[in-house]
Amino acid sequence: METHAIVKIEADPSAQEQSIVQQFNSYMQNSQSSLSFVSGSEGYFRVSCTDSAISSAAIEPFGNFLEKTGYCINNISTAQAKEGEQGTFVSFEKQGQHASVVLSTLRIY
Repeated sequence: METHAIVKIEADPSAQEQSIVQQFNSYMQNSQSSLSFVSGSEGYFRVSCTDSAISSAAIEPFGNFLEKTGYCINNISTAQAKEGEQGTFVSFEKQGQHASVVLSTLRIY
């Protein structure tokens, strides 16, 4: 049986300026037909994941999105999201513009 997770992406101000959440939403709709909700600097997505990747369920699709759109990942580390849940911090850049997001897994089913 396939495992799914609801993940949240929180964008920093630079990622907001670059519309990263909206771009990722478009990527997910085209590549996986994911259920999603996007509002400003935050987005919620349903992703498929393996049991070993549950804590950072969105890292693979988000990393694929960055790679396919020409971004370079600078750093991946643990972080705390705005509402206190554990997350994964990802910083990246493209053409000298740096940005970052925090990915957090909210629900697994």
